[in-house]
Amino acid sequence: MKVAVIGCGTMGKMYMERFELMPEAELVAISNRSEGALQECASRYGATPYTSYEELLAATDAEVVCVTLPTHLHKEVVLLAAAQGKHIICEKPLALNPEDARLMQEACERSGVRLFAAHVLRFFPEYAQLRQQAAAGTIGRIGVSHAKRASKCPPAGSWYVDKALSGGIILDLMIHDLDFLRWTIGEVKSVFASGRQAEGVEYASVTLRFVNGAIANVEAYWGYPGPFLTQVELAGSQGLLRYDSTQTRSLVIQRSDPDAFRLRGVGFPNRPALKDPFQVQLEHFLDCVQTGNEPLVNAHDGVMAVTLACAAVESLRTGRPVRLDGKLEEVSR
Repeated sequence: MKVAVIGCGTMGKMYMERFELMPEAELVAISNRSEGALQECASRYGATPYTSYEELLAATDAEVVCVTLPTHLHKEVVLLAAAQGKHIICEKPLALNPEDARLMQEACERSGVRLFAAHVLRFFPEYAQLRQQAAAGTIGRIGVSHAKRASKCPPAGSWYVDKALSGGIILDLMIHDLDFLRWTIGEVKSVFASGRQAEGVEYASVTLRFVNGAIANVEAYWGYPGPFLTQVELAGSQGLLRYDSTQTRSLVIQRSDPDAFRLRGVGFPNRPALKDPFQVQLEHFLDCVQTGNEPLVNAHDGVMAVTLACAAVESLRTGRPVRLDGKLEEVSR
């Protein structure tokens, strides 16, 4: 299957690396505004380079287009790709607000193309197994949950730290766990957020109250002085499910490094497996295009994740809970 990647940044390069390992995928075109990164990737992967995504979409015969640009550019690219009849894999979050995310979903539906929201956490085996066990009733009815995600701080001056471009820590980092918890526990009826920010550090805490009565506390931390950290715990009436990325060590002592706040970048979980979740996700999406099967995460899920994240952003701004009352699609930033 012929694929194209729009954006040669961190995620774009990751997609290209994964496609190179997939015999069913042929990377035929890439686009990037920066000539340096564009030519480097074109030379390495043998794809036709374009300095504008408009030109790529008009010229390429790719069946699937991957949108790996900064979040604020997702909407315009997805709308144009849909009009060109391309199936789309869009990095999370779909958009900076629910209204734009819904417009993207509706445009793809009108054009008869698929829109896949790349919430890769659903493809991590630990999280997939947690969800499977919870759905099977292994721990009974879930009452309380906790999830945490911690990473180094994004590079100073990058689009990640500009909330107008990325949406900030909740839309960019915490959204992984917001999507996982909705997928696992169910719809949310209210959101309350608090947070703190200082030079090189940002922290957010969000409490979700679910329609079924469950409560979850979700934490996100940029500026963590250690390796990428993820934790999740589901407590039910008959037991407990827990995953901790540090669990291979019985005792953890992580001292603050005076230089740590100057060490910035985009963090990813370390995966020693032969085939990592990013590759599994892309293989799954391409298979869904070929077979017409329903994906593990669809455009509607992407819209709902943005809705929850934006409700949390609104709560953080006002200091008040945001009620959703089962009508998540009506919440805006």
